[in-house]
Amino acid sequence: MDTLHWPLTVLSKAVHFKNLTGASTHVGLSQPQMSRLIAQLEKEFDVTLLDRSAKRKSAWTPAAHKLAEVYTQNARKLQGSIEEALGAEVPSQVNIGTLEGLKDLALNVAHSLLEHSKITTVELDVFDSNELEEKFINGDLDLIFTSHEPGKQKFKHLIEVGYQTLNEVDSNKDFSVMSPFEYGRLKKKPTNKIFISNSLSIRKHWLDSYGGKGTVPSVVKKTKGRDPSPVFIIGGELFSENIWRQIASAAKELI
Repeated sequence: MDTLHWPLTVLSKAVHFKNLTGASTHVGLSQPQMSRLIAQLEKEFDVTLLDRSAKRKSAWTPAAHKLAEVYTQNARKLQGSIEEALGAEVPSQVNIGTLEGLKDLALNVAHSLLEHSKITTVELDVFDSNELEEKFINGDLDLIFTSHEPGKQKFKHLIEVGYQTLNEVDSNKDFSVMSPFEYGRLKKKPTNKIFISNSLSIRKHWLDSYGGKGTVPSVVKKTKGRDPSPVFIIGGELFSENIWRQIASAAKELI
């Protein structure tokens, strides 16, 4: 059973997506790799987890959802027992990821952790939306600051701390200025010339120096503005409960 921890962890994440194809995109494993892990579980428990009779894409069976639910519930109980046994013990390092537009909030929380907890090391990196989601789901990040909930999974450690609006700048119609995420979501490409950068500071500099049409996020506020986007802080499944309570408290004071 010890060898099944990783396949069960993968399954618990994968069932939040419609099928194996969708899951492999978000879980960070190739479809053949996931298929082998699922087959391992099916052999071990003598149960069908994927309905492979589907015409286009294999879908999860009720047994897959039940197995994932049981594993997730028991993993949480185990984590709670470990934390109870360790008392006030906290991790020595926390890895944080953030969207660039939320870096000020992330910096303040990182400072609070170093200033007021036993954590000795905080690593804070900036990612675009797609990479941030991928790294968090893969378990490479303990904590993320984002305006998009990754996938369709329900997270134990999630708080909505405020709102951010996207302020439109339109000073020169010769250029469209956007992030790779914004560009990828376009249904119809602009007719003018396009400047793309994954750096918010570079996009701001372009708009200030050369003009163009683009959006710039506001600071995070408690109240909704025009066309608000919620701002989330999300912690990993096994994130320390003690530290999570401190983060939630600090975030509310900072906004």
